[in-house]
Amino acid sequence: MHITPEDAARTLAQVHETQHRALRSAPPMFPAWYPVAVWLFVTGLQFVTEVTPAWWLWIAVTALSAGLAVAVLKFVRDVRNANLRPHPSVVDPWAWAGFVGWMIATGAGGGVLAWWLTGGDTTYPRTLMGVIMTVVVAVTSPLLARWMSTRTARRAGAAER
Repeated sequence: MHITPEDAARTLAQVHETQHRALRSAPPMFPAWYPVAVWLFVTGLQFVTEVTPAWWLWIAVTALSAGLAVAVLKFVRDVRNANLRPHPSVVDPWAWAGFVGWMIATGAGGGVLAWWLTGGDTTYPRTLMGVIMTVVVAVTSPLLARWMSTRTARRAGAAER
């Protein structure tokens, strides 16, 4: 079997285009539900330590910890069984830097919000902070995951050219 250089170049270009199209339509770089689950855990802990009686604390902490353990196991299973994972050479390091920055910003934002609410006349300030930050994370984590995937697809497309 003989293949001309033009046919080889055309076939290779088609392979690269297929890879780029697959990366553009791939699922997000991380499951957006996971940070929401972590913030729900934080909110639950704030609620049981701030609102509930002491005897209820041990039951609630055990239940919340079990829920977080289930979320972690599901996260690990989802990541291991992901159909399409980009090769590390095409993953944009700035996307992961953005993810780390987002995590630091949401954590620090939660701390600042809790401090600010504690200084005011707010009832259950830490619980309120947890609810607010859970909503913020629920809104922003899908956007962040999509942004990371877009950067990776763009980088993969640029590397092929």
